[in-house]
Amino acid sequence: MNYLLLISLAILSACSSADQKRSVKVENVTNEDFKKPKILAAKDIPDYYPENIAAASPALQDETLDRYSANELKKLAESTDPLLEVSLLCSKRDFEKSFAVASKIFNEYQKVPGYWNVVANCHLNQGSYRKALLFYNKALEINPGYGPALNNIGVMYSRQGLDQKALIAFERANKQAKFSKTPKYNLARIYLAYGLVDLALPLFQALHSNSPQDADLLNALGNCYFLMSDYQRAWSYFQKIPAEHWENAEYGLNIAVTLSKISKKAEALKVLKNTQEPKNGKLRNYYAAVEKQLGALE
Repeated sequence: MNYLLLISLAILSACSSADQKRSVKVENVTNEDFKKPKILAAKDIPDYYPENIAAASPALQDETLDRYSANELKKLAESTDPLLEVSLLCSKRDFEKSFAVASKIFNEYQKVPGYWNVVANCHLNQGSYRKALLFYNKALEINPGYGPALNNIGVMYSRQGLDQKALIAFERANKQAKFSKTPKYNLARIYLAYGLVDLALPLFQALHSNSPQDADLLNALGNCYFLMSDYQRAWSYFQKIPAEHWENAEYGLNIAVTLSKISKKAEALKVLKNTQEPKNGKLRNYYAAVEKQLGALE
């Protein structure tokens, strides 16, 4: 749970202390008023998101909120899990409310690595990398092999363009959490980004075997074979991707080139025409190159 994607200890303690200041009549005081909340252990908390909600990209849906659409997130919001509530508020960028919930449950969840990981994710989404790393390390202090924190440190480094550090973090996460899917996916993506198809392909294949309809995995496998110039095999995966995804340049551009390589020129031009021009610099440059390459087919 809580794979991705500073409320300081002093603030947390202050907030929880403030919550205890109530106006209580002496005659109404009972032993219950002096009981401290139970400090939960990691084993008391489910570490996966519910799988009873069907996500459009289901391969990693039990480990990360990134796989859910806006409507699917609304269904998740019906849960009473406070850690999930913190995560959902962060995903909506309602950080003030998210940190308020985190502060409220601190006394109970302070020994749960997933708690610190969720708080770290909020800071990561704010772009507060130092604070995020502080809390990821707090999760690792409780459990040195906690896969979500290791994985999310990799996500943090990746967002900063520090791919070598990200790679090390993803490799550690994959080693520590052998049965977790998100570290494998992130590790495979970074291998693929650097053209290391021989390392990326078996990881994507293993994930695909469990979720054969997942659009992102079909695209990843298609891209692996695309880079190997095996265009027929690339097309065998690309064609299974729902057509609504093809408008996205991360899907559409290589699909268009693949179609041109297997002599489906009219289809290639149609896909390119319907592909939205990306805003990302590198992807925009690639769009221009593909547009120029396929323009010669007209």
